Amino acid sequence: MQKRTLKIPVREMTKEIMEAMEEEGLIVRLAPHHHDIETPCGSTWFGALYEGAEGYGPHKIIALTVNRENFPGFGTHPDQEEFWLIGDNAAKPMYILVARMELSAFQRKVREETLTADDFYLLRAKYNDPEVSFFVMKKGIPHGEGIFDTEGVCPSFYVTESRDLPLDLCDMGNYEIEPIGG
Repeated sequence: MQKRTLKIPVREMTKEIMEAMEEEGLIVRLAPHHHDIETPCGSTWFGALYEGAEGYGPHKIIALTVNRENFPGFGTHPDQEEFWLIGDNAAKPMYILVARMELSAFQRKVREETLTADDFYLLRAKYNDPEVSFFVMKKGIPHGEGIFDTEGVCPSFYVTESRDLPLDLCDMGNYEIEPIGG
């Protein structure tokens, strides 16, 4: 059976795009003044953004270097993870593919062959920008990282997540991703 190609427009990571993704419940932005707490003089207060589920163990930080075309690691986690896009904007472009739905809706669309380009955000990673480069990927949201260029230095970034957090790969069925623009 021939693959069905989804031609998805590449979007620059902007504050507005990241805010839209947050409003859709896909991520939690980690940005300047986004989580400020009114704090009395002489005090330091904090607010928990989330706590990892007990069953997945303590947190860890990992460094990732991406050198895989398309998105073979597209999947979900049963708990949240933090993306820290601290890296080299001169490296070959890295893309983050995020489904605009939770896993069950995604699986249904794959099975029914009703996925469209509008079901995804395809973001060109932008490093070291406090408005867009740090965010929490919500649990159960299908996502993955990939490259399309084969020449150049491979992109790297950091993730913090629960120590025992598994990656559950998503079956993309008869679909492959092709970027438009970008």
